[in-house]
Amino acid sequence: MAVPEMGLFKFLVLVTVLVNVQNSAESTVLIRFDRVPPARSRYSSAVFRYSVLTLNGSNACNKNTCSVHCQLDGQTLSPCPAKVMVFKNLTVNRDHIFLLNVTTWDGDRNSSAYSWFIDTIPPTAMIFSEKNYTSAEKIAIDITFNEACTGKGGFRCLNSSNCDVIVDGPGRVQPSSLRMIKPTISYSLDVVLSLASMYGRVVIRMADDFCTDQAGNSFTRTNGSTIIIHFDRRPVLADLWTSVPAYELMINGVPRTILATNKMEDLNIFLDFSIPIINTTEQILNALVVNSGNLVPIHGRNQGNRRFKFQLRNISRTEIIKIELQAGLIIGRTGIPVSPIPSFTFLYDSMETSVGLSTSSPNVTKDHDINVIVEFTKPVFGFQASMVQVVGGRITRFRELSRALYSLNVLAVTEHTVSVAVPSGKVYDISGNLNMASNQLEVKHYSTPAISIALHSFVTVGMLATSLAAAILSISTANLGAVGTLASESSNIVSSDSTNLHGMFGHLQVFVLSDWLSVNQPIDYLETTKGLRWLIPRQKLPWKKDSTLVWPCQEKPERKLSTSSVQGSPHEGTRIRVDFYLSNSSYMQHEVPVPIEVDPKPGWLHGQHSMRLTPYGLPLHSNEYFTYFLRGEPLSASNVIKGMENYKGWEDLQMNLFWLGIGGGSLVIAHVLILLFLRWRLGPPAHGILSVPRFELFLLILMLPCITQSSTFVMKGGTTGGIITGALLLAIPAALILSVCLFQIIAIFYGGFVQYKEVKHVARKEPWTAKLWYFLTGRPSAGKWFYKEGLPSSFLSLFGILFESFQGPPLFIFVDQNEPNSISKWTGSGHSGIGRMRPVSLEDSTEEIKTPLSKRLLGCARSSYIIVDLSRRVCLGIISGAYSSRKSSQSHFALAITLVQFMYLFTLKPYIKRGVHMAESVSLLCEMGIFALLISINGSNPVKARNLGFVMLTLLFLTFVTQMINEWHALMKSLLRLSQPQKNSFKLGLKFAAKGLVLPFLPRKQWSRVIPASSQPKTGLAPVLPLSPDTNFERRDTRAPRTGPISAMTATVVPVISPGSPGLDVLEMAGSNNVEATVSTQRAVEAKRQKGLKLEPKSDLKKLRELARASFSGDSIFEEASTSYCSRMQPLSGEPSLQTPQASTSRTKH
Repeated sequence: MAVPEMGLFKFLVLVTVLVNVQNSAESTVLIRFDRVPPARSRYSSAVFRYSVLTLNGSNACNKNTCSVHCQLDGQTLSPCPAKVMVFKNLTVNRDHIFLLNVTTWDGDRNSSAYSWFIDTIPPTAMIFSEKNYTSAEKIAIDITFNEACTGKGGFRCLNSSNCDVIVDGPGRVQPSSLRMIKPTISYSLDVVLSLASMYGRVVIRMADDFCTDQAGNSFTRTNGSTIIIHFDRRPVLADLWTSVPAYELMINGVPRTILATNKMEDLNIFLDFSIPIINTTEQILNALVVNSGNLVPIHGRNQGNRRFKFQLRNISRTEIIKIELQAGLIIGRTGIPVSPIPSFTFLYDSMETSVGLSTSSPNVTKDHDINVIVEFTKPVFGFQASMVQVVGGRITRFRELSRALYSLNVLAVTEHTVSVAVPSGKVYDISGNLNMASNQLEVKHYSTPAISIALHSFVTVGMLATSLAAAILSISTANLGAVGTLASESSNIVSSDSTNLHGMFGHLQVFVLSDWLSVNQPIDYLETTKGLRWLIPRQKLPWKKDSTLVWPCQEKPERKLSTSSVQGSPHEGTRIRVDFYLSNSSYMQHEVPVPIEVDPKPGWLHGQHSMRLTPYGLPLHSNEYFTYFLRGEPLSASNVIKGMENYKGWEDLQMNLFWLGIGGGSLVIAHVLILLFLRWRLGPPAHGILSVPRFELFLLILMLPCITQSSTFVMKGGTTGGIITGALLLAIPAALILSVCLFQIIAIFYGGFVQYKEVKHVARKEPWTAKLWYFLTGRPSAGKWFYKEGLPSSFLSLFGILFESFQGPPLFIFVDQNEPNSISKWTGSGHSGIGRMRPVSLEDSTEEIKTPLSKRLLGCARSSYIIVDLSRRVCLGIISGAYSSRKSSQSHFALAITLVQFMYLFTLKPYIKRGVHMAESVSLLCEMGIFALLISINGSNPVKARNLGFVMLTLLFLTFVTQMINEWHALMKSLLRLSQPQKNSFKLGLKFAAKGLVLPFLPRKQWSRVIPASSQPKTGLAPVLPLSPDTNFERRDTRAPRTGPISAMTATVVPVISPGSPGLDVLEMAGSNNVEATVSTQRAVEAKRQKGLKLEPKSDLKKLRELARASFSGDSIFEEASTSYCSRMQPLSGEPSLQTPQASTSRTKH
């Protein structure tokens, strides 16, 4: 059609036409073309026939008189015929101009031009579609002709069978959608794709020779006249994978895929699609989300936009990488978004595995079996016992508790240090990292020191001997009192305020509890306290056969598992399959992995493995990678072991309460059996130290540390059952302390049951040295507990353990020592030893007055010392069991609590007996020293710790000796009192004790042979025994020698009933009045001799006889004398009687 110089040619034609028009307007000659080619011709030749006419229509060039000049496309042609011009082989597909110039003979000129276009290009059409790949039901196509093709009727599409657009394949045209965009040039048409096929293609093409253009060229189909449309309605799939090695492990019996590496070159990420996508690499990079590091595209062959490759960079040494594809942002070429795919996670770890060794044994131990915990920071594979280096011992047991936790039993073969270590480069973790060298664990093995064996054996024998002696003496005196052999005061001599058996046990329990307060205790002291653990009691349970502990106070069960296996695969590399069994729940539920018996061989992680090689199990998630391969064990090895054993303190509870039940239950059963036996043999027993619940209260006080420690053990576990059980156990000491508080308030503070009376001497001056001594050791005092009117006689024997050794809110009885006629004396009555203080003054100079409020409050605080002591026992038991690890803070708390009790003891001086007070003070000071040394031992060097250990043993021995001296001194005094009133003889006391012990085993008819008649009451008048020296109110004036008032005490005869007499409710009175008179006269004369007073024997004898006759008169008061001790005695020799409630055993602190 067109040529390059087309623009210039058109310009020349335009100029020629303008010139011709101008010439024609002036010329008289006309040029007419009779034959010309068509304006658009498809031929390369042209014939022009022309003629020259005048204005009147005549031929202006007759006889060839005209000059004719021709030009073709601006080129002059010569010669130029006068009538016809023929052109051949003209240039096609361009415009041509023929110019004819005519000049007549007379000079007239004219020109004429003709232009035409030679068109040999056939018409065609191009079919275009915006989407050659689609998933739609129909698609629109555009048909554009290169020129108008209107010949033969032009383009038509009447129906699908009569349409110039032909569709081959599962589709058809939709004629109704035909739209003319540009007349004769551009059209639009819809093609419907079949829904019967999910995918396929249709070929859309134009028909042949269905129209012609203006030049007559027929329509010709070209490549653009055909288009192929692909349709695909299937989802677009993607595969996101990596070159990180993959392994299959059995976790909880389920195969799982593990992706892990320690090499940066393995961090290649691949993304494949089922069909090409329309997104660019940058768009795909934006659609990938990675939690750590950066993805960098690696350009290369992408297989027609179907595969993309990236590399992960800039990550730390240990990372759990999670890569996720936002599939909605990726579009396939068919227009369908990529189907969502799961993210994948893999582990990158280039850190070497650390190894830590720990042991439940102390740094210095006597146990031959040393348990070692091997804890890796990450799970490892292939760890065996042969990889552990042991010096000075050998491995006797190897157990896999989990992939990161192993237990070794090392048997010490020498008395020297046992060294355990794990060298580096022995095992691999899941990423292929080798382990680092472990710490060097050294444990020194030793044998139990001889001094520890000797000391705890000595203490044990001493405690048992003392307890046995007190028990024998208690049973003996109870038997003698039951048959009426003893006087009322002597029948309860073992329940003296000088005894402190529960205090002795309590202080030794404190030393045993100190074993839980510190870890690095000296060996000598530690072994000594271990030998005394029967005082808590706490021992190994008999049904626990395995003595090897995996952790302190925890035994680990054996668990059998299936073995691991290694299988081959025909693919490249090796397919690894390892049984990695865990418990029923994952670590996230704080369950412990079950160990594997057989591990895979070392070096199995060296191969390269791809997750695309074989269909593995489900991949792990991020939290699972952290749980199984990074965290090692939940939080720490101790928690894993505790969870493995399900240790919640129950075993410690069992170790305490089992032996507590055995020991305490045995003693209670023995107590009940003894009481039943004595009741069977002796009848209704006398009330004494064997009374219920005195003995049970004694046991309960000793049980407090064990009960509270057990409760804190089980509550520390945190389980619901443990908390409830611990709370119930803590209710026992809480109830005891609350009951004692109520008892103190009701019975002591307000004087509801008993009243403490104390003698005060007036007009007595003391030097400052004596005052200083009394401030440090306590001022001597003479005091007694007195019953209220109507109180049962068994009150002291039942509940005396709670108050009889302590001073109480006093009621003072003032006696003027400068008055020679002032006398005070104690008289005893009843089996409980309760007495009545009677100031005897010839001139009534003795006065009993009530104390002021401040003194009474001080007395209440003194009698409350039992509450302080019980509270300390409870607190120390809680402290020893409350801490999960032994810290110095435990010793600080124990020291503070003990210091509070010591200050209480030092400032208030609560004990009546200064011997008990001194023993308690020494014991508390020694305990404070122990706690202070435990604090200082933390971090001390071994030599210093050993020296401190000897100091601690000295403190323990001093406490024991002090308590033993006080206790045996009280027992000796009890034996001496037992020999009264015959004489003050230790031998006679032992004889009486032996008789009381064998008495129940003899027939009743033989009792008179064992017990002399002189010692049995036959008249019904039981002499009230004079008080032992420790109970006399002895005040010596240092200014001048004089006889104390108690030395002039007279014997008082009171009527009694012997409740222990077999077969008799009331002992019948026998004997004559002469015997009564003889006994009374002898005692009165002896008393006079000691006093130096001149009293008339006849007058005294007369009054005693009157009192005896009054006692036998059948009055009801007589019957009460032996039970409630409410009988009022008449004054002797005109002495005024002090009308006071019944009194208990005497208390004198000196």
